[in-house]
Amino acid sequence: MSGARLLATLGPSANEIEVFPSTLLKASQENIPYAFAFSLPIASKGLRLVCRDSYDHGKPQFDAPLAARFEEMDAVVIFENVMVPWERVFMYKDPLLCNQAFAETNAVVHMMHQAACGKLAKVEFIVGLLCAMAHASGKDKDLTVKGQIAEAMWAAETIRALIFSAEAQAEQDRWGMFVPKRTPLDTSRNIFPRIYPKLIEAVQLLGSSSLMATPCEADFGGEISADIEQYFQLTNLSSRDRVALFRLAHDVSVSGFGSRQVLYERFYFGPPNIMASIYYDLYDRDEMMGRVDNVLNGI
Repeated sequence: MSGARLLATLGPSANEIEVFPSTLLKASQENIPYAFAFSLPIASKGLRLVCRDSYDHGKPQFDAPLAARFEEMDAVVIFENVMVPWERVFMYKDPLLCNQAFAETNAVVHMMHQAACGKLAKVEFIVGLLCAMAHASGKDKDLTVKGQIAEAMWAAETIRALIFSAEAQAEQDRWGMFVPKRTPLDTSRNIFPRIYPKLIEAVQLLGSSSLMATPCEADFGGEISADIEQYFQLTNLSSRDRVALFRLAHDVSVSGFGSRQVLYERFYFGPPNIMASIYYDLYDRDEMMGRVDNVLNGI
């Protein structure tokens, strides 16, 4: 196997890598060489990873509470005459089989369910962060701030409701496995890439310049510690707790780590326009169009 593949998140820390076609392949002669799926150990001879620069700059957890603990390295995988044993090959030279793999096994639905649960946790975290920031400054009494945070709460409850709907309508497949209903999960994976950047914008608007005017942990033990203790406290937080909170908000919404998360969520399942087009094609439109026909026909 020779070539390159994007994107291996956490690839450098993985034991194995799995390669599947990520786009639909036409059943044509030129696509046959690309119709394959396999898995290999990361340590395989000829396999290399080209990584981006790290967003973990070795700062203490106080200064970079997320980047210091949860950095997910992204990489391009390079294959240079890598030997793939036949027992490691799942599919080979069969474009139609590759196209059907995720749908026929319901793997795509289970992936969407797993992703939706992860996205819900992210939204809930942002809601908690916004509420903590507003309370710290006493802005949680302001109607405008309440309205901004309420939008984040609506996002959390929307994702939660979609997960609940999918699970409540789960059905057994032909192998006896319970599969959540696809449409609610498909809805979740289409709206979240649009929701997440707005959630980050809410953190930026609420945090304002306080996201940048944040001393580091070492400053609390230095010559300017008295100034920090005096001038960085808030209505409901001591200076140290306030700095810790806003450094967290900075890591979520301003830092390289946070910006990478926004980009990651925008394209998590693929380009939004393609995802929306697939959603349109799969949606059950006939019954709703029938209602329109009934009105036009006086039924």
